[in-house]
Amino acid sequence: MTQDSSRRLAHASIAIEATAGERHHDADVAAWIVVGISTSINVLAWGVRATFALFYVAMLGEFGWGRGPTAVGYSLNWLAFVVFAPLAGWLSDRCGARLVVALGGLILGIAVSLTGAVTSLTQFYLCFGVLGAAGIACMIIPSTAVVTRWFVQSRGTAMGVLSTGNAVAAVVFYPVNAWLITTLGWRGALMAFGGTLGIATILLALLCRNPPAGNEHVARAARSVGGDPWTLQSALWSARLWAAFIMTALGVLGYQTVATHQVAHAVDRGFAQSTVVAIFSFGAGCMVAGNLAGGWLSDHLGRRWVFAAGTVVAIMGIGCLASVSGPSHLLLLVLYTVSGFGFGMRIAQLSTIPADAFSGPRLGAILGVIQAGGGLGGAVGPLLGGWLFDVTGSYRLAFAAAAVAVAGSAVAAWIAAPREARASEHATTHAPAPRSALAKFPWRSGS
Repeated sequence: MTQDSSRRLAHASIAIEATAGERHHDADVAAWIVVGISTSINVLAWGVRATFALFYVAMLGEFGWGRGPTAVGYSLNWLAFVVFAPLAGWLSDRCGARLVVALGGLILGIAVSLTGAVTSLTQFYLCFGVLGAAGIACMIIPSTAVVTRWFVQSRGTAMGVLSTGNAVAAVVFYPVNAWLITTLGWRGALMAFGGTLGIATILLALLCRNPPAGNEHVARAARSVGGDPWTLQSALWSARLWAAFIMTALGVLGYQTVATHQVAHAVDRGFAQSTVVAIFSFGAGCMVAGNLAGGWLSDHLGRRWVFAAGTVVAIMGIGCLASVSGPSHLLLLVLYTVSGFGFGMRIAQLSTIPADAFSGPRLGAILGVIQAGGGLGGAVGPLLGGWLFDVTGSYRLAFAAAAVAVAGSAVAAWIAAPREARASEHATTHAPAPRSALAKFPWRSGS
């Protein structure tokens, strides 16, 4: 080979490496744009549930329906999610995330706006409980599935960012909706919130898209024991799917049992309402930190160990809350809010673990079934906590039940998580997409 030929070959090799590096950088940028879009969609969806307490109090004041019957609307929103989550996942696999998320935003916007016009419990149950659940499912499930498809090695980190939606929604929309209620009344506030939510979600949905064709990664994670890609039917026969379902159901049940009644418990123990608000706002910040740290750590240490560590922190926090008996136990209450970090570590894994196990073209439908467990836990947890309080006169047994549920979810997570779901065992961060496809992101082509 002549010297000139060797020089040309070297230059060609350098050019190929530069092109590959540029293509990989484009894929990185596109993937993180998707994370930002999906997180914003989740914040909007969770904002409805996160600020329900504000409208709950206002509705009680006007209608006098009673706390129990009115709270059923909130539980029904979780319970109906059990039905709509699998349907939303199935639709997103076939019609694309963009269309389903836009439909979800439209439905949720209408549901929230109609809730502002209700005059009876039946109307409230149908608008907020049933229609609202359909909208939330169509927003959360497809946007979550899209993120899991863009990432492999950094999937935990990406899902950690996505899982901040719940806590961020409370931080953002609590003051906004409180101001709207003061300015417009609760009916006007719901109509304004619903309209804004619907428009914002539809605009964000236009930017939402799956990775280009051929960007499916880690073939062994996308295949069942028989070597064929996972389908919903084959996944339903997998013990791992039902372990993930139980992990999600018990995890949400334990968290919602505590979170729904934490303010009432603290106030019952003599803490000033202003103190309670300040402390639990700090707890939301701790949870966001746990979401981010838990996602990143799971990429480096493995999902199972991070979920287990978060479980230990969460159970210790529940124990601190149960031990609070008066204002002199301020430190215990603060320690409980700090344990939000542990809850956040766990939340970041609830979608990452199923994505590791069932990655493939039917992940949306499979993820919808698993997340339906969260709807079941979210419906049962608050009611269980209130019922145990009514029976025993305290929250001790309710919080003990929550701790048991949290521990049980960790056992299920250990079964559900693939042993190889660790960053060090994956060859790529997210498979680079063709530059020609990325050049069209995100304004062209279907999702």
